[in-house]
Amino acid sequence: MARTGRPRLENPRSEGVFIRLTKGEHADITEYARNHNLTITQTLIQGFNKLREQENKKKSK
Repeated sequence: MARTGRPRLENPRSEGVFIRLTKGEHADITEYARNHNLTITQTLIQGFNKLREQENKKKSK
């Protein structure tokens, strides 16, 4: 019998990170995510990727 449900992901997110934020920082991130139809995780990952892109541009100059 075939399995039903969600298909398995190629690269599932299995690791976690815990950070402490001020109420203001949390509100800012939550509001940004809501306004851009993103999850908090997606917002933080996109921010990290932008920082990495900027760093790579500086190194290539």
